[in-house]
Amino acid sequence: MRFATRALVLAALLVLPAGAAADPLAALAAANGHPAATHVRLTWSATIERRRYVMTVDREGTRSLSRLCVSEACSGRWFDGTRGWEYGLNDVALPADDGSDARQRTVAAIVSLAFAEPAFRASGGTVEPAGPSAWRVRAAGGTPLVAAFDSATLGLREIREPDGTLVERFPGAVRAGGVRVAVDDPLRPGGALDGVAVVAEPLRPPAGAAATFAGDPDVALGNDAIPIVPCTLGGRAARCLLDSGATPSAITLPLAEALHLEARGELELSGYSRFATGFVDAGPLAVGGARFAAARFAVIPSLAAAKFDVVVGADLLARVRVVFDRASRRVTIGEPDRAAAAGIPLRFVNGTPHVAVTLDGRTADALFDSGDAAIVSLGYAQYRVGTPWPVVERLQAFGIAGTADAFVVAVPQVVVGTIPLGALRATVARTQDGVHVGYGLASRCAVMLDEARERLSCGGR
Repeated sequence: MRFATRALVLAALLVLPAGAAADPLAALAAANGHPAATHVRLTWSATIERRRYVMTVDREGTRSLSRLCVSEACSGRWFDGTRGWEYGLNDVALPADDGSDARQRTVAAIVSLAFAEPAFRASGGTVEPAGPSAWRVRAAGGTPLVAAFDSATLGLREIREPDGTLVERFPGAVRAGGVRVAVDDPLRPGGALDGVAVVAEPLRPPAGAAATFAGDPDVALGNDAIPIVPCTLGGRAARCLLDSGATPSAITLPLAEALHLEARGELELSGYSRFATGFVDAGPLAVGGARFAAARFAVIPSLAAAKFDVVVGADLLARVRVVFDRASRRVTIGEPDRAAAAGIPLRFVNGTPHVAVTLDGRTADALFDSGDAAIVSLGYAQYRVGTPWPVVERLQAFGIAGTADAFVVAVPQVVVGTIPLGALRATVARTQDGVHVGYGLASRCAVMLDEARERLSCGGR
């Protein structure tokens, strides 16, 4: 009976009033069941090197949510139709700045077949024939791409750049609730599509660990070289390191044991070396004026040189506004600014904030790492670019996974964003990757970090 009903629908598309011209885009949308109006979920799984990988992709119109989980530890990407966001262990979405947004707008319009609906052209998208069963599509604010369809089934087969470069291939399709869903295989080789289903609820971004705000947002700074402040976790007094260069947030093993928390899952962390660990669910976490009812924390070893119990990383800092004021020996942790924030623009790479920095006339993309004691630090590879600056001191640097040899050089001129800092000393760590702007900047000014508004500022006290 379903087959007969479907056949009648398709036949009706071919019966047109005399003199009427068929709308090929309307026929394309109808033949695929108008997927742009349906929330669908695809699920893949694979076992690779004895690890179980499960990936889900939710699509609704031009929006999509992907999630890859390995032993309960999940990360993924949210695309809201215009912009991409990445999230990790705590499901806190941070803007992804990988340059793919413009192309992804058009890809999303093609995969969902939103481009075949009248609303696409009404909102500024363009569609032109590009050969037999092919269309040149450009979403509003997107890049042009060519979509090729099977001439018999009208199912999506591939997406290419206008010059013919392959973007994505869809070797098959499945049906769910009368909708044809174009399928690629992100876990190939070894992966298999487990299924596709229609989801009744609207597609929403990941909710993530939420913060509430009350009380005094100011907390005292000690004499540490990095911002360590008093906090509580699970009702137990602790010391929290505010570390924008770390993701995910973390808890030391001794505190996890004291809270009777047993690690699970599987994570790989790095910090002068790499190591595998698990995570725990804990809460509430109270720091400054912010309170997280619950959050997930990677479990890390404690170091003799590190005087903290909890690392509040970039994922949780995305929920708050932080002002580091070393002169007043305080940190303010409160609600993000609701107004448009002024200051230096931030971009996010792998969930951590980055800012432009110019070192002696050489501009680089730098991680803003509040867990780094230096004003500026860089890896040995960056130090070797151009004329090496003179070495003025040798020392050791430490991270969550150990220590490393380092030395200090004199840089004649440093500019962070548009803020000139003049001549200063920079730390060079042989195992560090890239350039960092660190907590030492707070010795020059009151540093405001507002990840939610993608801004960093260096103001007067």
